[in-house]
This record gives sequence, structure tokens and C-alpha cells, in this order.
Amino acid sequence: MHSSGYFYIIIWLLIPALVGSQSTSSDSSARSSLDSLLQQYAFRELTWQRTRTGVPYDAYVPSNLMGIKVSAMILKRHTLKRRVYGYYKEFFIPSGIIVEPYVEKLVLVYQNLGNWSSFYYPLPGYIYLTPVLGILAYDANDLYATNLLELDILALEDPITIRFPFVQPAPEGSFPKCVYFYSNNFVKFGHVTDGNICETRIQGHYSIVAEVKASPSPPPSAHEISPSPSASAHEIAPSPSPSAHEIAPSPSPSAHEIAPSPPPTADDNNHQNINSKMWTISSVFLFFALLGILFVIVKKSGLLEIKQRLYDSAAVVQPLLGNTEVPLEAPTRPLPENDYVL
Repeated sequence: MHSSGYFYIIIWLLIPALVGSQSTSSDSSARSSLDSLLQQYAFRELTWQRTRTGVPYDAYVPSNLMGIKVSAMILKRHTLKRRVYGYYKEFFIPSGIIVEPYVEKLVLVYQNLGNWSSFYYPLPGYIYLTPVLGILAYDANDLYATNLLELDILALEDPITIRFPFVQPAPEGSFPKCVYFYSNNFVKFGHVTDGNICETRIQGHYSIVAEVKASPSPPPSAHEISPSPSASAHEIAPSPSPSAHEIAPSPSPSAHEIAPSPPPTADDNNHQNINSKMWTISSVFLFFALLGILFVIVKKSGLLEIKQRLYDSAAVVQPLLGNTEVPLEAPTRPLPENDYVL
């Protein structure tokens, strides 16, 4: 394949990568920040009192995250592997659970995102019938540590059961589905058992959703097409826009609280739009920079190819010149007058 063919293949591979990575990276960063923040609040509750293993402790969250519930529980590694713990909030913890990497004790952090579910875990084309519930494992060696890496838990025997206490009815023509959000940004759907139960074997975030099917609008009737008589000013005027208090789901955070600000406010929407534009400009700049680098590589490859062809031609001509012998003419001298040629 020629160098130009490689050039077009690389371009087609770069275009979807640059266009499709904006929303995924943004959502992943917001989720990681929230998990890290809730881990700190959960661990803080364990350091304030004399805690016992196997007992859940509900943690405090700031007012700007109103609606989110967090809990923490310390367990021993060998207990999870040999015994059935039972229900930890909505999660039923069976026996036969292993933890990687190896730790003596771990903290299971429980999350209930409440009305923040669709913000941190957007799912286009679906509506949430339950809040997003999460369970994550961390090392319990240092309860004052922050930004800890998650541990991997795996249910080898029976799966972990999630029993949602209340499930909203699904829209007409749609069926409830279990949805699983894992730490590697992988989303999986599953079947709902008994109307409110989902199952998993690893840590992550879970909920029950239903697909929203857009029904086609009926064609307008003749009465709707014909222009109506002059409308009054009251009919033409649009309804007043909702106030800032109606839009915001929770009060704004104070200065000393370190937490992500609520998204629905106008200032945050403008900030997100600016970040989106800046990211788009950076992506375009990166795309053209890569395009220039590829162009230089392809051009250099073409020059090297031409140089190689010239070298090969010179190598063919040189042996031909070396084997060619040109006879030299002997010098002639004038014959004397008395010499005769017979």
C-alpha cells in the first residue's frame, strides 16, 4: 500500500476519536470527582467515633448535594469470603466474595444519588424509574486517606442482589430494564426480576430504567392549518420564564464546602457551554496539528522514495560504463618521400 493510502486510513481513524471523546471524558471526570468526594465524607464518619466492623454508618453530605445519601461499613476480607453478611441498605451481600488487591479490611461505601442520578449518569433515550445506587470498595488501612483507588470485588458463588424499594411505572409500550454503570465507563442492560430486583457480581452503580419511544405526531387538521382570527396580545405573549429558585434543585454551595455545584442554574450552563466551545477549539487545533505532522511524514516518505529510485538508476548505469572499452587510435607519422607503400 502506498503512503497516501496510510494517510487516509489514519485520518478516518482520528475523526471519530476526536469527535466522540468529548462527552465521554466529561461524564467520566464528573463521576470520578463525585466518587472521590463521597468517599471522603464516608470515611470522615468512621473517624469521628469508635466504629465496629459490619455496622453501617450514615455519613453527612453538604447542603449543595441535598438528596444524595452516603453510608460506610468496615468489613474483614475473610468474612466476605466465608459468611453471608445479608442486606447492606438495598444490597444483599452473599458469601464467596473475593477482593483484589489483597487487604485485611475494606470499607464498602454505599451511594444513593437520588435526584442527581440523571445528571451524573445521563442515559439518552431512557428515563429513570429508580435512583442510581452505588457500592464501591476501598482499603480500610488509613481512614484519613483521600483520593483512594477502588478495590475490585467479585462474587464467585451467588450474585449480589439489589432490591429497589420503589419503582415508578414504566411508560406505555416500554418495559423496565436493569442498567449497570461500571468503573471503566461500560454500560450494560439486564432483566428486572420480580419487578424490582437486579443482580451483579462486581462493584459499580445500578438503576432501573425504561426506554422512551417518541411517537409520531398526528397530521394537522384543516382547522389547525387555516389561520385563526386575530389573536389577542394575551394569547400571543409567551408564558413567563421560571425563576432561578424554581430551576435550581438545591441551594448553592457555601465557600468552605468542596463539592460540585448544581448543574441546572444559568451560570453553570454558560460555564459548561464555554468549556464545550474551548474543548471543540482544542480538538480542531489538535486535528490540524496531527494533519500537518502526517503531511510532513508522507511528504518526507515520498522524497525518500524518489531518492531511492535515483540511487537505483545510478547503480544500474555505473557497471555499464565500467565495462565499456574505447580503443585509442595510434598516432600516424608522415612517410618519407623515398618510402613506398606496396
